[in-house]
Amino acid sequence: MNARRLLLYASLLYVAVAWALNTVVVKYAVRTFDPLAFTGIRFVVMTPLAFGLVRAMGGRVRICKGDWPLLIACGLCGYGAYQYLWILGLAHTTAFASALLATLAPLMTLAIVALRKTERVRSGRWLGAIVALAGVAIFEGLFAGHVTFRIGDGLTLLSAASFAIFNVLTARLLDRYTPVSLVAIAMAVGTVIILPGAVPALVHQNWAQVSLSDWGVLAYSIVFPILLTFPVWSYGISQLGAGRTSLFQFGVPVIAGLLSVAILHTAILPHEIVGAAVVIAGMALSQLLGAFSLTALWAQRTLPFER
Repeated sequence: MNARRLLLYASLLYVAVAWALNTVVVKYAVRTFDPLAFTGIRFVVMTPLAFGLVRAMGGRVRICKGDWPLLIACGLCGYGAYQYLWILGLAHTTAFASALLATLAPLMTLAIVALRKTERVRSGRWLGAIVALAGVAIFEGLFAGHVTFRIGDGLTLLSAASFAIFNVLTARLLDRYTPVSLVAIAMAVGTVIILPGAVPALVHQNWAQVSLSDWGVLAYSIVFPILLTFPVWSYGISQLGAGRTSLFQFGVPVIAGLLSVAILHTAILPHEIVGAAVVIAGMALSQLLGAFSLTALWAQRTLPFER
């Protein structure tokens, strides 16, 4: 492995760590910060920075008039509704659970495109999906004799479903918009949707409770999760392809689990560790076997015995 490829892998690992850390430190901040107030400030500041990133990367934002309905839907599913569900879900579950359940968005995207028959989904992907869903059941304590499903887990699953819809919608726009410009536009729409819920929360926020570390978390969540990671992630996709790059996402819940123990002193139960491992294994199987039909593979394996 040459030094350039090693640096690329290290950069993608940095992205995974940044995303995992964001989940953990935001969980820390919403103990004193109203979740909606936090999100409102975050997006009011982050949206202009996203447009600045477009310019910095040499792009321009041009909107086709006929795309507005689709762009509004993207803003709703990818940022507006998604952020309401994600931040409120995080406030009512653990950072580990939030990071793990959020990784199911690709499988939900898979189900949507299969139902709409816009893409052919091979059986290898479905096998991985089944394994991942079994992992969720284990994680939630279904086989441990005490189900630990929290309201936050349900909201996080809904946020993953919302983001899955966003993935499907953006696929229809990427031939006319760069990924960075599409993020900026959708984020602007999402901010408009977030503000009606955020403004009352900002008015009633007890600012005396907000510590300097909470403001530091807010600054981190504005700068790192998108502005200082998205260009790296996009470069990784251009060099390795979307499939191989997405494998680094499987490290996010593992890193989030470790960081939540270290930073938040979260107690992680044995069945949660097993369930998380099964979920990640299922996601990896879905990715690695995505190009294969299990029926065809079995037919090839049994062919010599039929001769």
